[in-house]
Amino acid sequence: MIDSRDKISERIKEAREWKGLTQVYMANYLKVARQTYLDLESGKTEPKVRLLSEIADVTERPITWFIYGDQGCDTIAAEYKEDMDKLMRHFSRLPHSARNIILQHSTQMAGFMVEYTRALTKSHQKAG
Repeated sequence: MIDSRDKISERIKEAREWKGLTQVYMANYLKVARQTYLDLESGKTEPKVRLLSEIADVTERPITWFIYGDQGCDTIAAEYKEDMDKLMRHFSRLPHSARNIILQHSTQMAGFMVEYTRALTKSHQKAG
């Protein structure tokens, strides 16, 4: 499950500090105002996919780590890193409206899968 904006912002700060980079460096690297970057680290603003992808690149952390944390990140990153990176580059080039539609559909699909899995699990528990 995707972590909250606060968790993602904590990971952005953690990755920056782990890499030994300053907030000013990050803002310059990302081509955003320093305050914009501070808002990302404080959780005031949620990062767009393009920015999160660039943060992942500069901090050498898999993008999935920022979103999901350590749970399954290494497995996902190792097995699908190249494909995920390619997908994220293409996704970040789409118009904002198209990204929103894709995210809405993906969220709905994920919600469906969670509910389906719960129902299936309950069904198996009752049968067993």
